[in-house]
Amino acid sequence: MDPARWTPERLTARDVVAHHDVTLSFYCRGCHLTVEFNVWKVGARLAHTPLQELRFRCVRCGVYPETLEVGRRDSMSGVRLLTIPLKPRAWDDGHRADQEAALRRAREKWESPGHR
Repeated sequence: MDPARWTPERLTARDVVAHHDVTLSFYCRGCHLTVEFNVWKVGARLAHTPLQELRFRCVRCGVYPETLEVGRRDSMSGVRLLTIPLKPRAWDDGHRADQEAALRRAREKWESPGHR
């Protein structure tokens, strides 16, 4: 599918892997970093599932992101193509508790005197 026709509701890993210059990333509220990830790992099992329905998690701190950024790398700079608000299909009270705990740990880490 042509990137100009991508929508948050329909974009899948299969659509993205066909374009070598397209990147997927999210901003982690826990680490305060933008994390780029490998769409091939997602596509290996969930190629046809819309990315919007998947639940992603930061491997550093455990925080679940709220949006996913789709961009195109153009030499050293990048162009943002699409922002996808994440609406995971599998989300329950256990995940809410995990999110609150991960954010609390991240906040404590950032507020600790030796962090900066």
